[in-house]
Amino acid sequence: MTKLALLSILIISILFVNLIAFFYYRKTKNIYFSAFIILISAVVLVIVEGFIATIILDAYVGFFFGLYLVGFYLLINSLIVFLIAVVVSIIKFSKRL
Repeated sequence: MTKLALLSILIISILFVNLIAFFYYRKTKNIYFSAFIILISAVVLVIVEGFIATIILDAYVGFFFGLYLVGFYLLINSLIVFLIAVVVSIIKFSKRL
């Protein structure tokens, strides 16, 4: 039950952060800024979800479990968005030539 709760929190937070980054991208048309938003929200959500994992698991080790659970996946997510931004920039640059 606790693993299911933590995994559902992970999925919800990743979707939430990606939606926020998507709306910032639509507003500013800057995909690098969207990748930065995901990176910054990864830091904030790691702390929040670490405390949530501590409450759910009822042990202080849960904080580090929350750090690993959310932080790692959101950092990977931010890296993927940044790589997509680089590829899009290369494609736009090659079309100008």
